[in-house]
Amino acid sequence: MKLPRRRRRAGRLSSAWKGNILVIGSLVLMTQAYFFWQIRYAEKTFASHVQEHVRMLAGVIRLNADSALLSQEVVEKIIATFLGNSARFVDYLDEIEPFSAEELTAFATEAGLTGICIVSPEGQATEGPSGWFPFPEGCDPRNHSLRHFEDENLYFLALPRMAGGCILVGLADARIDKLKDRVALPYLLKILSGLSGIRYVRVEAALSKPSEAAAAPEIRIMNDPAGRVAEARLVMGRGMLVVGLEASHFFIRVRQLWHEFFVFSAVIVVLGAFSSWLLYQYQSAWLNQMRQFERRLAAEKEDAALGRASATITHEIRNPLNAISMGLQRLQIEADELNGEHQALVSGLLKAVRRTDGIVAGLRRYAGPLVPRRKSVSPESLIRHILTLYHRPCADRSVAVRFQAEYDGKIQGDSDLLTEVFENLVKNSFEAQPDGGYIHMTLARRDGAVMFSIENSGFHLSEDEAEQLPDPYFTTKTRGSGLGLAIAGRIIRAHGGRLKIRVPAPGVLRAEVLLPVRENYISFQE
Repeated sequence: MKLPRRRRRAGRLSSAWKGNILVIGSLVLMTQAYFFWQIRYAEKTFASHVQEHVRMLAGVIRLNADSALLSQEVVEKIIATFLGNSARFVDYLDEIEPFSAEELTAFATEAGLTGICIVSPEGQATEGPSGWFPFPEGCDPRNHSLRHFEDENLYFLALPRMAGGCILVGLADARIDKLKDRVALPYLLKILSGLSGIRYVRVEAALSKPSEAAAAPEIRIMNDPAGRVAEARLVMGRGMLVVGLEASHFFIRVRQLWHEFFVFSAVIVVLGAFSSWLLYQYQSAWLNQMRQFERRLAAEKEDAALGRASATITHEIRNPLNAISMGLQRLQIEADELNGEHQALVSGLLKAVRRTDGIVAGLRRYAGPLVPRRKSVSPESLIRHILTLYHRPCADRSVAVRFQAEYDGKIQGDSDLLTEVFENLVKNSFEAQPDGGYIHMTLARRDGAVMFSIENSGFHLSEDEAEQLPDPYFTTKTRGSGLGLAIAGRIIRAHGGRLKIRVPAPGVLRAEVLLPVRENYISFQE
């Protein structure tokens, strides 16, 4: 029941990093939606800001228009009062002593008037200065009220006299017009256009008929040589108020929002990719660990089954072998009547029995449990001890031996079992070269492990066949059980190491043994 649960957990892990990618994608989409909402909110806020400005300007313009009309009425009343008082005063003085033309000119200059004309009941006119009054109407009743002649830049008033005739007075409108210009709409529009944030303000041509003011000004974005402008149009009676507001700050804010969006999305994507990579790495490591566990469990089950089978086989075979061996020994000792041929036959049978007993013993050793008795061991010392045993045989067979020890430290392991491993590898390399060759060995440190490499010539199998050498009962010798490398592999795995067979070049075989320096430091089993 454990394996299915592990497989279900592996399935959940295998989809974890994919689910993480979906989560990251969802976060990016949510971020994008949030920033789109922010941009939309900024647009609405900017539009509301523009509308408020336009409504405020429209109110200012309406107020200014009302003030201009009122100012014009007040100014005209003041002018009419001033001209009327001046005419009555001239009439009063003329009744006392009639004015001459020079006196009228001097009085007009002193009073700030353009000119004065006194018309007698008989129609005779005295004016000063001469020629200031270019109109033929004279004492026409239409002149009794204030009149403005724009072409002549003149305000004009005719005051009837009690005895008949009239007094005509005129006032230049230069200063009056300057005052009107200051309260007129064009001057106001010019002042408003110079305010900060306002590009231009103008009132376009009147409409054909008055229109009701729109609830909200119409807004559109326009490109201007000096930058972007938000132009708003608002109906005002017969006219159209057009206001251009600076929009650069709005687009700067929009660009800032997009920049923040891309930066934030990039951060999310990078973090998501990194977390997905971590999940994937964790998943791969966990799956590898689970596969190793399943392989070890399968190997243990296989070893247990093989152990039970080997125990049965050794029990069932060894007893008859012992009986046969003892019978053959007795024949060899007691049967004096056997001739030489029969003695040789008995001797051959004994050897066959002993070889069979060795095969059974090897099978039992291979299938039996291996529990290394760990202690500090120097692999260099073990290898050099074995080489002393093979020095003479190698020299006699012309096998050149070279050992390069780059690591002289110790590891935690069973010296007897490791000696068996090294001796088996050296023996196989020696026996593979009956006509001479070489054996090159190196001992080096690799991270938290020690690697022993042994290479020899005289190999005539393919690389695929070389990988089968550690398998039980696979051998290239004419004699042998094929369990030597298999037992060596079991010893190495019991130490937490790994045995690797390679063919670096045609005719060359290399065996690599990787052993951890400390017990349970690292596992190299695949």
